[in-house]
Amino acid sequence: MHTADQSAFDTAAYGYTQVAHYVGVPEKTLRRWAGEDGLLIAPGANALSFNNLAEAHIIKAMRKTHGLALQGIRKALKELAETRQSDHPLLEEEFATDGVDLCIRDADAVINLSKRSQREFREFVSLYLHRIKRDDSRRVAQLYPFIVTEEASEPMSISISPTVSFGKPVLAGTGISTSVIVGRFNARDSVDELAREYGVSSVVLEDAIRWEMNKGKAA
Repeated sequence: MHTADQSAFDTAAYGYTQVAHYVGVPEKTLRRWAGEDGLLIAPGANALSFNNLAEAHIIKAMRKTHGLALQGIRKALKELAETRQSDHPLLEEEFATDGVDLCIRDADAVINLSKRSQREFREFVSLYLHRIKRDDSRRVAQLYPFIVTEEASEPMSISISPTVSFGKPVLAGTGISTSVIVGRFNARDSVDELAREYGVSSVVLEDAIRWEMNKGKAA
């Protein structure tokens, strides 16, 4: 059973613009997922939770590879929610195994995936799932967004957790907000100066600056 701070994971904490920025999708797409597509159960009319953020991260992977049909994803998630008795089946630990297979199978009515395509799909979704970390109770507790490219080699320099810095993106392993870093950089503090002051690698700071500047360009 999850601890008392579960509400922090389900409460309204982010605007749609923020989540679109963090996940790297257009805001109108995100709103459709939470609206007519019914893929996200939002806690409020104009706000999303941390769990919604993590779900959107995974849905993006499912949609990006082979354009997996929304109808198929929605049908699969409904079945998963019923069999797992979960409000967030995408975040269940078992999703990486039978959940992915179920989504592929349900989408076959719309698109035909060869065995090779299924393997590629699973590998791509697993790449996204690898950026999600669980706590001791096996609940999704942290998301490490991609910095620039969506590849396995991308560093996990930034983390987002509802229990750290009020859910703001921070330099991984610290409480240092990425928005503070880019704000000071834009105010002409050098990366070297910031590295000395905060005691972190200049490479990590550069990642934070790139992410803050690039992820606003969701396509």
